[in-house]
Amino acid sequence: MSILAKNLKTIRKELRCTQSMMSEILKVGFRTYVRYEAGERDAPVSVLVKIAKLGNLSLEQLLTVSVGKSLISPVQTLTKNSVPPEVRMVHFGTGQINLKNPTKQELLTVNNSERKLLSIFRKMDAGLQKECLGNIGKSLKKVANKPKAVAKKSAPKKKTSKKKAVKKLTKKRR
Repeated sequence: MSILAKNLKTIRKELRCTQSMMSEILKVGFRTYVRYEAGERDAPVSVLVKIAKLGNLSLEQLLTVSVGKSLISPVQTLTKNSVPPEVRMVHFGTGQINLKNPTKQELLTVNNSERKLLSIFRKMDAGLQKECLGNIGKSLKKVANKPKAVAKKSAPKKKTSKKKAVKKLTKKRR
């Protein structure tokens, strides 16, 4: 089975769709879609683009990388009645986009590890998300409360062995 065929099946299952539903979404025949998923037939570029969008993947990822469930984060679509928020500011250097009156706060990820982490977080139930955020908050407070080392200007130091230096450091930390 090809990478594309495996990815098609993974995306379909992650979206909780049947093969019949996927064929309707992609506007191809049922047997045609089944052959794409079995690796017996190549999908046209237009269908590949739709599949990549459904899984929120790039075409390159869809065709070349065996994607796991954690990489797939389905795109949330706007309804006919919803109005997209107005853009306040865009900073291309940092990848920040500030919106006026957003309906919800979302994070745009920069790399695959951030994307994977965010995808896993979104799949957690609300209780587990809350617990995860609580643990992260506690860790950040610990880091923020650690005293920072202040560089002191002093006379040139004598050369000491590594063992003596380690002992001095451990004594200072106690």
